[in-house]
Amino acid sequence: MVIVFKPKYNEERNEKRKLGRYIFLASFLVQIVSLMFGTLLVYDMLNSLMSSIVVYIFYKIFSNSIVFIKEYNYKTAYTIEEIMGTSLMLSIAISAIGDFSIYGLCIKDILCILIVLVLGWKNGILVGATAGVTIGIVQGVIGVGEPIIIASYAVSRNASRTFK
Repeated sequence: MVIVFKPKYNEERNEKRKLGRYIFLASFLVQIVSLMFGTLLVYDMLNSLMSSIVVYIFYKIFSNSIVFIKEYNYKTAYTIEEIMGTSLMLSIAISAIGDFSIYGLCIKDILCILIVLVLGWKNGILVGATAGVTIGIVQGVIGVGEPIIIASYAVSRNASRTFK
């Protein structure tokens, strides 16, 4: 799609090239073409549409959150979207570890709480609270966890504020 239609280029934003619609169209076309070789059902078309929408959403999240990781050492004002996107991206990456544990301690939970502690310690209460809630919700949705997980991330955010 990028070869056929040139994307718009904007230096001022995190997403320098506007590639979202191209990614959406490419994902949707690939899935529709694969449906043409089999039985075409409305369910499969709707499933392809929803999958393409999810791909577009994750593209937007990841393109805006890379800036926070690149410029972590610089003291700048980040938007809530960048902070939530970064914590979402990191929690999804950490959840790929699975249920690996050492001496009964889940490594995934320890790393997620460590991320919340570091973000709250380095960047303040707003960043810690946003990252804690985002990571808690993602870990509760991805893993079959209990709602108490969100509270444990909020407690770690409070601990980072107290010990700062």
